[in-house]
Amino acid sequence: MLQSDKVKEALAAVEACCGHCEVCSPDCPVFIARRALQGLLDDLLAYEQQDDADT
Repeated sequence: MLQSDKVKEALAAVEACCGHCEVCSPDCPVFIARRALQGLLDDLLAYEQQDDADT
């Protein structure tokens, strides 16, 4: 399993924890985790695309 697949699963788990508050705060731990995992996923996907282009 690729790292990006594992991060996608973790991101889905964080989404399941979200209470979908009316006002989402940057101080919310779920918001912080979602943002961090999304950034990691974006980086991993870019790396995988670069790696595919190099081969």
